[in-house]
Amino acid sequence: MRSRVLGSALAVALVAAGTACGSSSSGPGGTVNSNSQSLQKGASQFEHLDLSKLSPSIKDPSSPTTITMMTFVDLNSGNRTYLKLAKQFHAIHPNITVKFENVPQEQEQTKLTAQIAGGNPPDVAYTDTGLVGAFAPRGALVNLEDYISKSKAVSKDDYVPAFRSMVSSDGSMYGLPIDGESTGLFYRTDLFKKAGISSPPKTWAELQADAAKLQDPAHKQYGFALFATQGETSYYWYPFLYQAGGTQTNADGTKVTYASPEGIKAAEFYTGLRKYSSPDMWASNSWDGRVAFANGKVGMYMAGAWFEGEMLSNFPQANGKWASAPLPTETDGSPCATTIAGDALIIPSGSKNHDAAWKWIEFLSAPQNMALLDLGTKEKPVSLLPTRNSMLANPATFDANPGLKGFADNMKCGITNLSQAENWGVVDQGPLSQALAQAIYGKKSASQALTDSVAAANQDLNQPS
Repeated sequence: MRSRVLGSALAVALVAAGTACGSSSSGPGGTVNSNSQSLQKGASQFEHLDLSKLSPSIKDPSSPTTITMMTFVDLNSGNRTYLKLAKQFHAIHPNITVKFENVPQEQEQTKLTAQIAGGNPPDVAYTDTGLVGAFAPRGALVNLEDYISKSKAVSKDDYVPAFRSMVSSDGSMYGLPIDGESTGLFYRTDLFKKAGISSPPKTWAELQADAAKLQDPAHKQYGFALFATQGETSYYWYPFLYQAGGTQTNADGTKVTYASPEGIKAAEFYTGLRKYSSPDMWASNSWDGRVAFANGKVGMYMAGAWFEGEMLSNFPQANGKWASAPLPTETDGSPCATTIAGDALIIPSGSKNHDAAWKWIEFLSAPQNMALLDLGTKEKPVSLLPTRNSMLANPATFDANPGLKGFADNMKCGITNLSQAENWGVVDQGPLSQALAQAIYGKKSASQALTDSVAAANQDLNQPS
């Protein structure tokens, strides 16, 4: 669906020691939507959920009310499910009309910040979960605990802990996680076969060896897709940092620790993959790099679950020529780790229609609607992961897109990063990304680049809000 840059530094995951990753392969007011009805099986607390009675103690507005929803989803040429659900919602709640405000993802934080500061925010925003950490501590978002306590559709305990933590501040939820993804390794099965590689790499050493075998610069074919752009390079480096035993900051988020021996080891390995990547792609990003993979010019490619749907929808000529697998670990049998990311529905505290806004995000979060938004249908599959345990545990969840099962299994590799410092995004987009890029471009060694960036990173980390 898209790459994960916005807020990604606040939405990374750290491996739980000793956990093994799973494998991967390629009418209004009614109780459920018929094409996702099977998802209710096995989730007993949500069976026969009536979309017209999700929080009956919270009254609808007594007069016609329009609520605005900011989103970076392309509702015209992309996922039109939101438009269809808004129509169904209006039929259930005739005094509430949903109006959408589209904004490019890379501009969302800037625009939302300006609107909040100006006192005219949208009633609802669909955002990267990382923005919750940026806005909630400043009192800019509605605390949803009271609403959740009155809801028949939303249960705190049903959310995957990592995603619940991403939208929480001081123990309270300020957003409803609506979709998620984990990061895995995509590989070209045709190129692997040609190079005599029988299976995807399981360790760092195997990844490096396979990349070397896949490398054929004379034909502009490369072993691994590597990016040195802001945010991309750090986000896809984090799993290796975690696998090596490193962290971004200390426990209280006051000092960067990524230049530790563990961090340097991970950076030396990751940036060393430059030998098997195309210099022409370093200034690109993971979203643009999908074309090179789809055209068979890159043998291995790290990406989130969004890429599964992207390949199936937009590059059918490559069907049967690629597969996905968990990220390789440092050594055989060592703990796995993956970055995870997701999106959430939030209500800015400065908006004027909190109750109506809650009705809307609660409606979208009902399991049958979450299934439509995240998974789609067999005819039109979507490659996002639901954020609810009951859905992830239900085999029927993946009927529309079986390839997502492995990415869901990967989630058990991670817990939320415990060092979500308020200013970490500044460090991630600035000193850290720059340091990794210097190593990728060969301007400095990985060790020197990380070490040289520490002073500026600590200054950014502790700057006043």
